Amino acid sequence: MDILLPTDFSSCATIAFDLACNMARKTQSHLHLYHCADVPDNWEDLTLDQKVQDNPNKYIVLDIKAKLQVLKSLAVDQGISATIHYTGGTFINNLSEILDIIDIDLTIMGAHGHTGSQDLFIGSNTQKAIRKYKCNFLVINKPVPDFHPKSAVFVSSLNEDDQVAFKSFLNYATAWHITDVHVLTIDTSSWFTQPAIVIREAQKDFKVIAEDFNCDTHFYSDYSIQEGIRHFLEDNDIDLVSISYRERHPIKRIFMGSNVETLINHTDIPVLCINK
Repeated sequence: MDILLPTDFSSCATIAFDLACNMARKTQSHLHLYHCADVPDNWEDLTLDQKVQDNPNKYIVLDIKAKLQVLKSLAVDQGISATIHYTGGTFINNLSEILDIIDIDLTIMGAHGHTGSQDLFIGSNTQKAIRKYKCNFLVINKPVPDFHPKSAVFVSSLNEDDQVAFKSFLNYATAWHITDVHVLTIDTSSWFTQPAIVIREAQKDFKVIAEDFNCDTHFYSDYSIQEGIRHFLEDNDIDLVSISYRERHPIKRIFMGSNVETLINHTDIPVLCINK
């Protein structure tokens, strides 16, 4: 498995780094460390003389490379194979330079970085990356001392796209030795109109797909998707939340509600966004 860790060296990015190392070590994955420096896009294309004369950007690049090397050394000391990458320009645009040349299996990011506070998840680089790129993202906000999830919930609207995303989620569940899988469907006044019996029949298809796991299905009624998830987490011992974020998917609504950033940023539970 190839794991990508974009970092701005913030405290939340450090938390994500610790989780990425924990996961890479346990799954024998290769870790790619990436930073987008605040220098022009074409800085690496400059001649050596031009770089030497460009003192402000030269020192930025030297500092970034040194910080990335420190992270790589920390990973290697744990027995993890790691590669460092950096680009100039804008993160949300230049992340593609890494994704286009490496088949990344999972991108791990902190929910917010240097420029965002904990209540500004919407509009953060993390959220923009999830919206823009067809990658699977693991988003973390709080430290996870030992990533060893046993129980995970997959939030689903039960359509065919969700079945594809659910199978992708189960691949991670297998790699991470998750034993208990929950499928959660939430009914709100503005979303589902089908009777509960129809929903529960549709959930049976997911139980068949997850036949190798201890799989339970749940149908909650609540006034919003995010509140339904929050109440489910309060009622159950869950280590990981997974959400399909495939294009044109109705579950996208949970990222656009007025309170969802509060839900994500104030949970200790990592969130796995299935994007491909």
